[in-house]
Amino acid sequence: MGSFSPVKGPLRYPLARRDESVVEDYHGVKVADPYRWLEDPDAEEVKEFVKEQVKLTESVLTSCEAREKLREKITKLFDHPRYDAPFKRGDKSFYFHNTGLQAQDVLYVQDSLDGKPEVLLDPNALRRENLDAGTETSSNLYHELYYHFLGTDQSEDILCWRDTENPKYTFGASVTDDGKYLLLYISESCDPVNKVYYCDMSAFPEGLEGFRGNHLLPFIKFIDDFDAQYEAIANDETLFTFLTNKNAPKYKLVQVDLMEPSIWTDVVPEAAKDVLESACAVNGDQMILSYLSDVTICFTDTEVPDMKIFREISVAGFDRTDFHVDQVFFPSKDGTKIPMFIVAKKNIKLDGSHPCLLYGYGGFNISLTPSFSVSRIILTRHLGAVFCIANIRGGGEYGEEWHKAGSLAKKQNCFDDFISAAEYLVSTGYTQPSKLCIEGGSNGGLLIGASINQRPDLFGCALAHVGVMDMLRFHKFTIGHAWTSDYGCSDKEEEFHWLIKYSPLHNVRRPWEQHPDQPCQYPSTMLLTADHDDRVVPLHSLKLLATMQYVLCSSLENSPQTNPIIGRIECKAGHGAGRPTQKMIDEAADRYAFMAKVLGATWNE
Repeated sequence: MGSFSPVKGPLRYPLARRDESVVEDYHGVKVADPYRWLEDPDAEEVKEFVKEQVKLTESVLTSCEAREKLREKITKLFDHPRYDAPFKRGDKSFYFHNTGLQAQDVLYVQDSLDGKPEVLLDPNALRRENLDAGTETSSNLYHELYYHFLGTDQSEDILCWRDTENPKYTFGASVTDDGKYLLLYISESCDPVNKVYYCDMSAFPEGLEGFRGNHLLPFIKFIDDFDAQYEAIANDETLFTFLTNKNAPKYKLVQVDLMEPSIWTDVVPEAAKDVLESACAVNGDQMILSYLSDVTICFTDTEVPDMKIFREISVAGFDRTDFHVDQVFFPSKDGTKIPMFIVAKKNIKLDGSHPCLLYGYGGFNISLTPSFSVSRIILTRHLGAVFCIANIRGGGEYGEEWHKAGSLAKKQNCFDDFISAAEYLVSTGYTQPSKLCIEGGSNGGLLIGASINQRPDLFGCALAHVGVMDMLRFHKFTIGHAWTSDYGCSDKEEEFHWLIKYSPLHNVRRPWEQHPDQPCQYPSTMLLTADHDDRVVPLHSLKLLATMQYVLCSSLENSPQTNPIIGRIECKAGHGAGRPTQKMIDEAADRYAFMAKVLGATWNE
């Protein structure tokens, strides 16, 4: 296990009140919840708990020698111009751009791709005193869809749609490229299924301006079942092309005429192995299809001789030839082959000496693919770290079947896959348990919490971002009810028994008591959350933090648990989206400085 050498002796954890009277009956099973009071982020006692944890964590991070070096190097490498791909709306082109260290990206508009860009919206120039913000809601029910007229008061908005009989429904809308149809997408969970309604905008001679004062738009219910996922890609009058997983877990393209809704025709059938991730209509009569496939080497003869680079981003000091990227496959507990990407400096010796960062997610049909990361490049370059992405079940890497194999009653497959990835990295000489750090966020935070409970001996460090840790009560807060499609719900007896087996909050055990012949402790652990996260509310991390500190440390006079259990709690922040650049840099420096410290990684310039 990774060791920790605090500057001023063993950590003294803040004492959190335990309310032993809080016990809930789940289908005849009594489950204690002594830290339920931590569920109210606005309570003064909770604020004091957060304050004490922030103070403790800062004292730990102050002793991490690599912290300032990481901040300096990440900042320097982060300071390069970044551009998002341009997109077209109406007859204008738009793109986001950041000069390097701007707090937020700036939105630009052009008459054409070659036209002069003009700033449309610069969030960095907004003055705080002129800003207004919406208030948080704890229910996330009874959604409504409005249309807003620019330059008018919000009271003049048109209520386009609501469904008071289905409070959990959420809505999204888009307008077809020809401007004729307004499409309404309706979902009720995180499952890849939705309904589709449409409204013929040409029926309004004056456009939506003429619809003021009316009640709801006259949508036609085109697809009114949650039987599959449907995304409109293009249309030619009433003939629509949809991307769907209807009878096609790896997705396909189909066509249907709004006037003949019972006749569906496959235009691009489902592939045998590769997943059709997206489709895009271009040039009026062409389609670009994007497939997710295992890494292969192939030769493609394009018939576009005048292709050119539109924009190339360069990062000073970064040379991609210094690194090697490989995809490997390893067997999970049940024999299923699991893919993993491994990034390392070229020609490293597989002698188990390298710090290693293993990242995973495994849920909600979301695929993890390699991408450029400044902070991880710094780890590889200056700490000699190996970085790995495990494409475990529950994700969307191989389509809906891969997703279903890691959800509901089969959720344990995710943890088995991830643990098997760690075992592979150790057995092949990339690293050793005391030098292996695991990381994940949101559903990936759940993955980390469950993995350290099940195999505390296998890891030296754990970084869990905004994780779903209380699997018995997650559905009671904000949007949590939508996650029951992947997890199940403790209100149902069968599903309660799935959840209680792996819920991180309910499975913290003292490993030295469970395996006295092979005593070990939990890895050094950092739980990261934000006090205003309204997606995965902070109660998950706070309750687990209090539980781990009590069970493993403060409840014992001389605990074998010397590895630190700390929480990095961001104040006045949310789930992560939209964070200013400096906050992203600071958090990366903090978590990886902690990792470097507890893994005993050596800094090399």
